[in-house]
Amino acid sequence: MDHTLIISTWLPSIQWSDGWKAMKEGIDIQRPSLWVIDPKPFLNRLPKHDGQLLSDDETAKAERFHQTDHKLRFSAAHTALRLLLSYATVSDPSALRFEKGHHNKPKLVVPANTDIQFNLSYTENRAMIGLSSGQPIGVDIEWSQRPLDIETMVEACFSTNEIAFISAEKREVHRRFFTLWTRKEAILKLTGEGIGEHLPYFEVLDGVRHAEKRVIGGQPPDTVYLYSFSVTEGFIGCFASPTPITRCSFYRL
Repeated sequence: MDHTLIISTWLPSIQWSDGWKAMKEGIDIQRPSLWVIDPKPFLNRLPKHDGQLLSDDETAKAERFHQTDHKLRFSAAHTALRLLLSYATVSDPSALRFEKGHHNKPKLVVPANTDIQFNLSYTENRAMIGLSSGQPIGVDIEWSQRPLDIETMVEACFSTNEIAFISAEKREVHRRFFTLWTRKEAILKLTGEGIGEHLPYFEVLDGVRHAEKRVIGGQPPDTVYLYSFSVTEGFIGCFASPTPITRCSFYRL
């Protein structure tokens, strides 16, 4: 099959749960699940013994950020990722090991006897982690007030139909732009592809679209399901899965 079916929809209402409580009480966390991290409160609430979980490479990368907020966001996101993966695999969080796959997409290699899949995304003062089982996933989160030259970006990233949708309602331009942007990013993060000149050639408008696999790049599945949702005021998220999601758990940390 040389085409991928892209099915996009909005999740109208999300019930968010307390992620700290879920981990503390040992709740059997369903996968897929999505976890949104607010970096400063997360790090402030983190028990002291969990504050040094990052590897030497992760710590060095965090230190390379010039802005303090970016450093905190990276540290919080990767610490949360280790805690969640350790919870899911019943492993020591500091013993987890990762390696880079296609286009540097990280994957878990220690422990090896697990089918858990994950993906991570950052935006202004937030991070989001997606967990699933068996098949690769992609997640993206964006702050809709992020300062961007939208007029220039729509020409480079979207089809004629998508541009018409984005510009149809002046008051909705940012929301519509980031709805479609997070969908395209989530697909690329599922496949491991990077942003490039191919973006205008596959559409992610609500409903069903067909796209050539060679245009998407990587090894896209036969079907991609895109679920858009509101994270909190001003933040939009998207979850990309090769299989339909009948139920997903949403948590805040």
